[in-house]
Amino acid sequence: MNWLKWITHARKIITYFRENHELIKSVGLTVLIILSLVLTWSLWTFKPSYPGLQDARTLKKQEVDAEDQMELSDVVYPTQIIYHKGDRLYGIEANDMLSKFHEQIKNAKFSFDPGVRAATPFDPRNFSSKDMKNNEYIEIIYPFGMPQEIYKEVFSFDAEISASKPQNVDRLFLYQGSENVEGYLVSYNPRKKQKINSTISLSSMVKDINGAIKDRKFVPYMYYDIEDPDDKQDLKHRFYFPKQPQELTRYTYISNAVTDDTYEKYKKVLFKDPLAVKSASDSNETTFTDSTSALVINQLENRFTYTNFADYNLNNATNSSPLFQSIDYINTHAGWGNPYILSNLSQNSAGFWLFVNNLPVLDKEMQMNLEWDDTELKTYERSMIQLDLENNSYPDDALQEKVTIESGEKVKQELIDKEYNDNYIQDIRIGFTMERQAQPHIYKLEPRWFINYVNKGWLPLFKDDREEGY
Repeated sequence: MNWLKWITHARKIITYFRENHELIKSVGLTVLIILSLVLTWSLWTFKPSYPGLQDARTLKKQEVDAEDQMELSDVVYPTQIIYHKGDRLYGIEANDMLSKFHEQIKNAKFSFDPGVRAATPFDPRNFSSKDMKNNEYIEIIYPFGMPQEIYKEVFSFDAEISASKPQNVDRLFLYQGSENVEGYLVSYNPRKKQKINSTISLSSMVKDINGAIKDRKFVPYMYYDIEDPDDKQDLKHRFYFPKQPQELTRYTYISNAVTDDTYEKYKKVLFKDPLAVKSASDSNETTFTDSTSALVINQLENRFTYTNFADYNLNNATNSSPLFQSIDYINTHAGWGNPYILSNLSQNSAGFWLFVNNLPVLDKEMQMNLEWDDTELKTYERSMIQLDLENNSYPDDALQEKVTIESGEKVKQELIDKEYNDNYIQDIRIGFTMERQAQPHIYKLEPRWFINYVNKGWLPLFKDDREEGY
């Protein structure tokens, strides 16, 4: 029977183990020792893949169209140009000549004057240069202070920039010197200027400006100074306003619909594993979250806030500016959607304005901000609204209307009448409000005066129902 054969084989095996158990023990011990040595060597020589670990908590790239990518020179953009002609001032904003001058600056080369090694004090009330011809110069104003690593690239400086050169540069002065084009990098905080030379064609710029003055594109301007209340000789800031009321354009644009597909696009980009993401909704908000981050979408404003709660220390510190990191991130993750320019920059964050027809949209809901911790994106806030700026999908001459905004004199009087405290005024400028219309996906951009008042952000300056005084 078969079971008798199995019993016979089993007895033979048992007998073999009894007779050779010492040999078997030796072989087994040898195998265990070899395995132990292999594992020990693996532990000693193991190098963890930090990029791999980082990929588990950072954002995935998404294919972005080339036309939706921007460079440093696209986002660092002037918002005002003032022409000083003796005692007279002329200026522009909300004008396509800004683009023309911006291109000239991009294509020019700059160098530091070898005769001036360090920055010197600056006060616009007594600014002059013995080499300046006819007391004429052009002042190009940026909306934020540029650190050295930014303006080195923006103004194409070939040489290294030493610590003695200024930080927080927000203005560029250009004039015709005795032999070539000279100028200054200017910072209002602290008030410093640095002598420079440039290859820019200043004569071409001045010719264009004089022609624009005749065509009433460059218009008379005035200045408004904010002085230190404890020392009237100490000028804190100087703003420029058009003297007369300005006729500007109110625009109406259609936007792409914000749908569930829009949510999914950002969800796929912001989370490593979208299948592991949980969601919750109420009447106004939708929240997506995984174990380390959350994406909160405000459905009324079509705006989201992404927050990364992860706290990893992978020794991946970088000296890269948050501006460079933000541009690279947006270029490779979902894109810009519309033109944006840099509005503010700190040690770990970069803020951007939607920029339409040479004016910023100053509604808080349309501003974009990215905050970094070394190479780690910590927070990302932006609108999901994307305007069809070509109006290809909604052509209609009625979508552009002329409106008149108040003169600089009216602005000064409003600041006095409403008792604004000069110490708290951070900026005053013309910008767009952006309001959704009754029709779906239709937005109206209306030019108005805005004031950036400390702890209140950007607010329309002329507003009847605003709280009286501060």
